[in-house]
Amino acid sequence: MIAESLRWASKPDKEEFHPQCQGLQTSVSRLGWYLFRQNLIAFVFATAALTCVVLFTLSFRLLSLVIDNAGTMLMFLQLMGLSLPSFLPVIVPLSLGAATIFIYHKFALDSELTVMRAAGISPLRLALPALGLAALAMLFCLFLTSYLAPLANRMLVTQQYKLKDTYSIFLIRPGVFNDITDGLTFYARRRDKEGGLEDILIHDVRKPDKPVTVMAERGHLTSADGLQQIIVSKGRRQEVDRATGQLSELNFDRYLVDLSILKDSADNRLPDPREQTMFELMSPPKTAAQRRTTLEKIAAEFHQRLAIPLLPLTYAMIGLAAILAGEFNRRGMGKRLVIAAIAIVVMQAVMLWLVNIIARLDWLTPIIYIVPLIPAALAYAMLRGRNFALPRLSSTAPKPVVTA
Repeated sequence: MIAESLRWASKPDKEEFHPQCQGLQTSVSRLGWYLFRQNLIAFVFATAALTCVVLFTLSFRLLSLVIDNAGTMLMFLQLMGLSLPSFLPVIVPLSLGAATIFIYHKFALDSELTVMRAAGISPLRLALPALGLAALAMLFCLFLTSYLAPLANRMLVTQQYKLKDTYSIFLIRPGVFNDITDGLTFYARRRDKEGGLEDILIHDVRKPDKPVTVMAERGHLTSADGLQQIIVSKGRRQEVDRATGQLSELNFDRYLVDLSILKDSADNRLPDPREQTMFELMSPPKTAAQRRTTLEKIAAEFHQRLAIPLLPLTYAMIGLAAILAGEFNRRGMGKRLVIAAIAIVVMQAVMLWLVNIIARLDWLTPIIYIVPLIPAALAYAMLRGRNFALPRLSSTAPKPVVTA
């Protein structure tokens, strides 16, 4: 048995080739892999659960965007998939912290930790599987923040512009005065079964000296050669020359309103720091006209991407210290769990706050690296600073106590 082998191995007078020693290393390795697998399974389930919650919340905004622009379900799924890498660097550390607390607390309640610690295994040795998983999570977060998330953000913005450019004419909602763009207002009382619009009013003041008002009974939206257009029929066009005060009216059977001004291209916009690679953040343009934001905010984005991967280690250490540091209490570890959960939440809030602070006070930048390491160092001291192992079990019966 693993516990019996480990208890024997802790004796100082063991022989070098004792039969029980041959399986000692194998037993320890199996125990480590067992803890690692349990933590990995819990981590995957926690990540999947938090991801579903985030996607469910995000889906309302994206679904509204797709519906308003008459997009397809495929476009909606693409936007959802491209949005996910931006949230994973936050989800992964929280999931790892929750998984570590859950698994080690479960082992404690099932007395598995009691047996392991009674066998003489130190808290640090018990923590190694979770720390190994934390190291993998750190590498994954670094890959996300340095490469995958910026790439996904850039593709997401491109898809959103493509959706709006293709379907921007469908932004018009019946029964509402729609400010399509600066100086152009559109109103339609309702939409018929065929998708046409009825009782239309268009007020165009893009040329302030000659405002135009178009009223029509019917109309429909169309796109030809990439040009957004509204074709209206049976109506009247009124134009006022403000210089002379003269009103011009025109009755028409068919009239075309060009909405190509709505077309916006992502090629002409400056990239957001969240869309830039680490190399681009390291060498931003010097002139403000070539940047979307300030140099301080670009630097804050760069340091945030390097600091976020430290959180999986921090949250795992907080969970390990909460369960493994101190004596086991059969009444439960409710207070420890609450303190660990509060510590993780506070740490996450502090990290988000620091990102905004260093964007204004760049001399505080080192703090964003120090803050995640402080709880990890304290947790390490708690695990190593005292002998937390329970007394070893003795294989011999206790000697009787002789009383007078």
